[in-house]
Amino acid sequence: MRAAKLEKLVSAARRSFAGVVVAMSVAFGVVTAAPAAQAVDVELLSCAGNGANTYQPGVTAQPRVVSITSSADYGSCVSSGSPTITSGGYAITANGLVSCLGGGVSITVTITWNTGETTTVAAVGLVVLRPANEVVVVYQGTVTAGRFTGAAVVMTAALFNTTPAQCLTPEGVTGTSGPANITITQLA
Repeated sequence: MRAAKLEKLVSAARRSFAGVVVAMSVAFGVVTAAPAAQAVDVELLSCAGNGANTYQPGVTAQPRVVSITSSADYGSCVSSGSPTITSGGYAITANGLVSCLGGGVSITVTITWNTGETTTVAAVGLVVLRPANEVVVVYQGTVTAGRFTGAAVVMTAALFNTTPAQCLTPEGVTGTSGPANITITQLA
């Protein structure tokens, strides 16, 4: 019985992910169809690292408000806007309406860079479960204070759910971790 429920969950996640891919393709298609005379994005900073989330209560197949404690450690940064920034990280707690199939969360996060500078980002995130049990989170937002103020931000994470069967229990999934990235761009 559990296997059938898990298969239904995975099937629904695949449909949900396919819808997100279509929506993102349409959005990117609109952006790429813009006239060539418009301003171009200039990358100010790009980092790769690792992220981790814990969930209280655990994430289940049914959507519910969950407290998410999230952290990222960006160990490898390249910056044209500030070449001395080589690493950074953050830790926050936010609430979101999520399930094992997806959800959304709004965050305000302050990243502290190896230089001692900070960047505060306000962003909205879309959470989607992919077929291989990755919890993919894509945040889009703006730098509201500190280094890179006014620039656009995209933060992504592919957090692995090593206990997918927990989605079908009252306890739910209580933690995920995996690769995390951030890109900060500005119109030139």
